Amino acid sequence: MLGYYFLMPFAVSILISIFHRKAGYISLAVSSIIFFIFAFTSFTYLSSFIAISSMVWIFASIFSISYGKKYGRWLAPLFSLTVFGMATILVSTTYIQFISGWEVMSMASYAIIGLNRKDSSPPFIFMGFSELSTIFIIAGAAISFSLTGTISIVSTTSMIPMVLFTLGALVKMGMVPFMISEWLPIAHGNAPANASAILSGTMTLMGVYFIVRMMFLSPLNPVFGIILITIGVISVIFASLFAYVSDSPKMLAGFSTVENNGAILAAIGFYMIADTPLLMEFALATIVIFALSHSLSKSLIFAGIGASGMESFHGTESSGDPMLKAGMFMGTASLSGLFPTIGGLGTWMILEMFFMGALEPGFYGIVSIAAGSAMALGEGFAAAAMMKVLKFTSMGKMKDGIDPMEKRTVYYMGVILVALFAASPFFIYSNLIGGIPSVLVFNGFTIQSMYSSTDFGLISPDYVLSILVSFFLVWIIVFGRPKGRIVPTWNNGRESFEPYNSYAYSNNIRLMLRKILRTDTGHMSQRIAMADVFWIFTLRVTGMYKKIAKFFTLGIMNSSIRWYMVYMIVAFVFVLLFAKYMG
Repeated sequence: MLGYYFLMPFAVSILISIFHRKAGYISLAVSSIIFFIFAFTSFTYLSSFIAISSMVWIFASIFSISYGKKYGRWLAPLFSLTVFGMATILVSTTYIQFISGWEVMSMASYAIIGLNRKDSSPPFIFMGFSELSTIFIIAGAAISFSLTGTISIVSTTSMIPMVLFTLGALVKMGMVPFMISEWLPIAHGNAPANASAILSGTMTLMGVYFIVRMMFLSPLNPVFGIILITIGVISVIFASLFAYVSDSPKMLAGFSTVENNGAILAAIGFYMIADTPLLMEFALATIVIFALSHSLSKSLIFAGIGASGMESFHGTESSGDPMLKAGMFMGTASLSGLFPTIGGLGTWMILEMFFMGALEPGFYGIVSIAAGSAMALGEGFAAAAMMKVLKFTSMGKMKDGIDPMEKRTVYYMGVILVALFAASPFFIYSNLIGGIPSVLVFNGFTIQSMYSSTDFGLISPDYVLSILVSFFLVWIIVFGRPKGRIVPTWNNGRESFEPYNSYAYSNNIRLMLRKILRTDTGHMSQRIAMADVFWIFTLRVTGMYKKIAKFFTLGIMNSSIRWYMVYMIVAFVFVLLFAKYMG
């Protein structure tokens, strides 16, 4: 019940936002700080999601004070309402409260995406998939109520509610098979940058949060864990490839969101197949660290794209502002899994987790080897995609006109990513913390991956950070500041006279995926059109559904009393059978 008192500041910020945009964003930032403090009143793995979300909302609100003025008066209250819905989800104790928060979050986000009047389809695409996720969640809540006799979120003896809730979350997270429609990059990529930051950074995290919450309340099934690992790994591979070839910065960041969520989902699946408390504990820590990295880093990337004004990789010179460049460098490094950022730690942990699983005998060991190898490959493609973002949004010539508050917010978010990496040994479960004093890595400063009570691997974030800083300083002292050099441009197979651009950067992968990304070419190898076969498949399925619906509507639901009587009898029989089965 205490959590609901912490929702009141968010409700107040919605009202303030209606009458004054800047004051609304400031009050939302203050509300998020209060909510962050609430997370530590009784800190658990679940309350860590409150802390992560609050951090994103704080920075996104501060960024919006300047950025939000571009979108009129209604973005601020809708932004606050979206956050209010997510906060309701995080403190919900009943399914009614959870579903209410889920719908408030979805409806407000739908309206935000609709503020972009250039294209009317993204908000409807978003709403269609959001309501599909709600259907699964309501079905899961109904089954849980029939099993437990209460609408409270409590333990169940059946996996059916968890499976249904997971399906609803997978839709919201844009996972395979729902990824083939590319709905999440389309929807999130068409929202204002500050809204995209919370949609990709925390809205998808709500799905992760509830899967983990139901995982604690349901019997675990290793088969279901393998299914989640499979879905997660496939999502990582395809999303990272599609991010690599995307020519829209926001769409690229949207695919990166799918890739990150796939990695988290695979870690959840590993928790379900792990057979020792140490492996399960390491998997939980991995889920939290990777979620922290994804949420903050992805919010930074969307904020950086918004600050740079780069809605497309083509046509304009990217920004060269030092603060924006530094912030984007740290954000892309984190999403690339590089040290010294919290994303580097998350990537190390998820790979370490699967490679420990490879020691398991039999089928589970084979699954871990395959998943870990595929995950490493996907992370490589993701790193290349992030370098593309960095190059074409922040590595150009000096550009005037970037708002000081926006670029400072991006910069300080980058600093936080490095600071979290250095501080990580202090907020990871104590059983995973150790040290090697003989090499000056003191106890309490080393994260250990344990297998059967013995060390499997270890990393000391502060040790890594100090070594990197030392090498950097020595390099500067010996060789001085690096100087630029001009070299002939290689365009990845494109015509040599073309300028080096985003399309040329990823043309190697585009050639590899030419069976999926079918491109027609004309005179002088110029691109005419590109068709994504996943999207074509989705449109064909939608067309078939429309034909079936039309036949059903005209043939059966045609105001004929006979068909209505048949419908009522069939529905009555179905309800009786359902009640008997569930009873």
